[in-house]
Amino acid sequence: MDSTNIFLNPHDRRVKYAYVQDEWGFTTDWYLTAGVREDHYSDFGNTTNPRLALVWETAYNLTTKALYGRAFRPPSFAELYNINNPVALGNPNLKPESIDSRELAFSWQATSALQANLNLFYYKMNDILRFVQDPVTGISTAENAGRQHGQGFETELVWDAAANLRLSGNYAHQRSIDEVTGQDAGAAPENHVYARADWRFIPHWTLDTQLNYVADRKREPGDTRAPIANYKTVDITLRNQTRSSDWGVSFKVLNLFNADAREPSPMPVQIPYDLPLDPRTWRVELTHQL
Repeated sequence: MDSTNIFLNPHDRRVKYAYVQDEWGFTTDWYLTAGVREDHYSDFGNTTNPRLALVWETAYNLTTKALYGRAFRPPSFAELYNINNPVALGNPNLKPESIDSRELAFSWQATSALQANLNLFYYKMNDILRFVQDPVTGISTAENAGRQHGQGFETELVWDAAANLRLSGNYAHQRSIDEVTGQDAGAAPENHVYARADWRFIPHWTLDTQLNYVADRKREPGDTRAPIANYKTVDITLRNQTRSSDWGVSFKVLNLFNADAREPSPMPVQIPYDLPLDPRTWRVELTHQL
C-alpha cells in the first residue's frame, strides 16, 4: 500500500483489563465501596483507575455520599496515526487524557411523593488531547496539551403531584478553567435547566412534555468568534401502552417551536457556524416487547 496517498495506515489495538471491587459495612449506617481497574493497551501502555464511595445513611429519609473516581480517554487512531493530512496530523507518542472527580451527594425523601437530590462536584483533567496548530505551517498535530479544572453543583426534584401526574426537573451550574490560559475553558454551558411533566390523562395514554434550556456557553480560549447563543427546546410525546399487550405506540414532536439550537464546534475552526441540532421533527414509533 502506498502510504503517501492515504491519511491513516491500517492499525490494530488489543486491550486487556482487570477489575476488582468490594463493599464493607464497617459500622452502623456507614458503607464503603472501593474498586480499581487496570487497563493495558497494546499501542500506548497501562492506565490505573481507582474508585471510592463512602455512604452514610444519615437519617431514615436522608442519604449522604462522598465519591472519588478517576477515568481516562485513550487517544483515537486519528490522534495517533493520521498522516498526509493537510489539517491534522497524528502523534504516536500520546498518553491517554485523565480526569479525577470528587462529589458530595445528598438524597432526601422529603415525603412519599417528593424527592430532592443535591450534588456538589469538583474535577481536574490532565494530559487533555488536543490538535495544536503550528503558527507557521497552519497544520495541527495531536498533543497532550491541556489541563483543566472545574466545579459546580446539580439539584434535582421529583414530585408525584397526583396519582396520574409526575413533575421532575434539574438545574446544573458549573464553571471550568483552562489552566494553560487561566480563562474559562468554554464549550460547556454554565447553566442548564431540564424540566419534565408526565401526565396519564386517560388509562393507557400518557402525555410527556420536556423543556431543555442551555445557557452561558463561552468560546474556547483563543476562539474569537461571537458567543454562541443560548437555546431552549420543547419536546412532546404522546404514548400508548396497555398491560395486556406487548405492543406500544408513541407520537413525538421534537423541538416543537423549531428553535435554532446549536452546539459549539471545536477549534481549530472547521465548521464556523457551529453544529446545528435537529429542527422541528415528527416521529412515530412502534415497539414490541418479546
